[in-house]
Order: sequence, then structure tokens, then C-alpha cells
Amino acid sequence: MFDLLKKKVAGFINKLAGKEEKKVEEARPKEEIKEKVVEEKIERPKEKKEPEISKPKVTPPEKPKEKLEIKKEKPKPVEKPAIETKKEEAPPKPVEAKPSPQPPEEKKREVKMGILSSIKGLVTGEVEIKKSEVDPLLEEFELELLESDVAMGVAEEMKQSLHSQLIGAKVKRGEVSRYIQATMEKTMVGLLKNEKQFDLLERMEQAEKPVKIMFLGPNGAGKTTTMGKIAHLLQQRGYKAVFAAADTFRAAAIEQLGIHAERLDVPLVKHRYGSDPTAVAFDAVAYARKHGLDAVLIDTAGRQDTNVNLLNELKKMQRVIQPDLKIYIGEALAGQALLEQVNAFHAAIGIDGVILTKLDCDPKGGTMLSVSKATGLPLLYVGIGQRYEDLERFDAERMARRILA
Repeated sequence: MFDLLKKKVAGFINKLAGKEEKKVEEARPKEEIKEKVVEEKIERPKEKKEPEISKPKVTPPEKPKEKLEIKKEKPKPVEKPAIETKKEEAPPKPVEAKPSPQPPEEKKREVKMGILSSIKGLVTGEVEIKKSEVDPLLEEFELELLESDVAMGVAEEMKQSLHSQLIGAKVKRGEVSRYIQATMEKTMVGLLKNEKQFDLLERMEQAEKPVKIMFLGPNGAGKTTTMGKIAHLLQQRGYKAVFAAADTFRAAAIEQLGIHAERLDVPLVKHRYGSDPTAVAFDAVAYARKHGLDAVLIDTAGRQDTNVNLLNELKKMQRVIQPDLKIYIGEALAGQALLEQVNAFHAAIGIDGVILTKLDCDPKGGTMLSVSKATGLPLLYVGIGQRYEDLERFDAERMARRILA
């Protein structure tokens, strides 16, 4: 389940944590090497002094000195031009003014400053996360999020949030990875949470019965199966529901809903194919009131946001039935297309929440991370299997921990 997103997040954490933890480890061997070099420098001159003392002791060869003096007398005129040449070479020396040793000294200072900062880390037991280390990894991470089907705006917001929280942070040695993971979890929870979040069962308790819930979404997204899961969830809490087979457009849609009705022992209100969907929903509401049922679950024809006629049918049903909740059912595999569809439906008739199906089949996971922030709508439930029990109430904290596990 969303394995690609897991890998990308884990990869970012491991890369940044690895860089920070190596800072102090790299500082230690450098200090040891410098200490050894200093020791060698101190020891070498001591060894040189001893042979210097031994040389003057063995100096009896006076004869070679005389030979040298005789040789020096002959080339006296040759020595004079040599002295003159030395005088001529003397003036260019001040021109050099020894500028060359200055740049290496500055480099040495920079190296020393880097070592001093790492020594401070050793003394204080802290590591400071720097911008130069975070920025390249964040740029790479943003591209990886887009590859995982995360919406562009969401990926950018996540990058900026991590940037502001990580840079300049001082973390104790050995806790860098834990700190980065906690920061990532906090950022994800902020993206997944929504102020409009609500519990469907709590709404059932507070609303006047029967509660009318209209399900929207394209064909193949698992809308009918999700209706069966919601009916099962309500039954577990003691609520009784009725199905309205208002999808009179798609072939076998009524039979498919009828199978779920038989399995769950839920009454089904249906008309023939081609009839008015709003009339079916109206009759289902009347049936629920007559029999004292708690909820009316209304199936609708699967449609795209570009199908004007089908959207007009939904608008008509909304005016007549006035549903308490309008829930969009979309599959996680749809990626960016799902976000566009949700926004289009929300603009047309208004949506209260989203149920994301087939999350167990989604290898990326970016859609789940993007839905709430990109659409402004709460993610209510996620489908994680084909059984009626495989409907999980969405919890931002639990989902963030699952991604980081």
C-alpha cells in the first residue's frame, strides 16, 4: 500500500540524517590526524639536532680547506660578477612581497572554522542542520513526491514546511534521524487534516431521521461496493438503512446493488432502467419514513464532470431530495484526475466529503496525501479491501505513522 511514497519519504529522512550524523564522526579522525602531524613535527627537529652536534666533533680535514682556498683565489674575478648579479636579483624580491602564502592561510582559517564548529558539536552534544545540506535534498524530494502522484501545490507546501522547520535546528547527536522523522510526521499530519473533518456515525446520531446520503463518482471506482460497506457499518451501530437504486442508466447497476441488498438484508427500492433517478430516490425516502428506518443510501449513475446531462440529473435530485450528505467515491489509482473530478463536482453541486477506494492497490499513495489539501474537502474513509469490514475511518495521525513505518 502506497509503497512508492513510503520509499521516497524514507529515502529523504535517511539521506539527511546520514549527512548530519557523519558531521561529528568526520571531525574526530581529522583531529587525531592533526595531533599525529604535530607530534611528528616536534619529534623530527630533535632527531636533526643530535647529528648536528656529532658533525663538529669529527672535523679534522684541514687539508681540503686549503685546497678550496687555492681554488677560490683563481676564480676571484668570476666571483665579482656573481656578486653583481645577486645585487641585480635582489630588487625583484620585494616586488614579490610574499603574496602567495596569504591565500592558503585564508583556506586554513576556513578549515579551522569548520573544525571549530564540529568541535563545538562534540562539546555541546548538538548538530546544527544547515541550509546547504537541506536545500538540495528538498529539491530532489519535491520531484519524488510528484512522481508519487502528489499534487504540485501540495508537494511545494510540504517542501516549504520542512524547509522552515529543519534549517537551523539544533539536534542532539544520535537523535537526528528521530527528529527528522518527527518533523516529517508533523508536516504530513498538517496536510492530511481538514477543519471540515467529521464522523459519519456522529452525524447519524445528531441528524433527523432518515438521514439521506447521496453517493457520487465515476463508474468503476467502487461506488456500489462502498455503499454496501457503509450499510454494514451502520448495521454494526444498530442503524437500519434502505438502498435507492437511482442508477437507472448503467446496465446491471440495479442487479449489482440488489446482490449487496440480499447479502446484508437491506431493503431495495428500484424502478426499471431509463426511469427518472430522482423518482427512485423520492420513493426510497418515503419508504424509510413509513418503516421508521434511519438512513437512505442513494446510488447514482457513474458520470464524468464533463457530462452535462448527468450533472443536471444530480442537480435535480439535490433540489427535490435535499440530501443531508453528498459523498464522492473515487479510487486512489486515479491520481491527479481524481482531484480534478472532485473539484468539478464540488463546484457544480457541492460535496461534503470523500471516500477513497482501492488504497490497498495503490502503489504510489500521493492521491491520498493530496485529497484534503488540494480539494479542501475532508477524507472520511478509505477502502482497503473487498470485504464489508474493509472500510477504515480516516485518521491523519495514524495514516502519517503508517507512511513513516
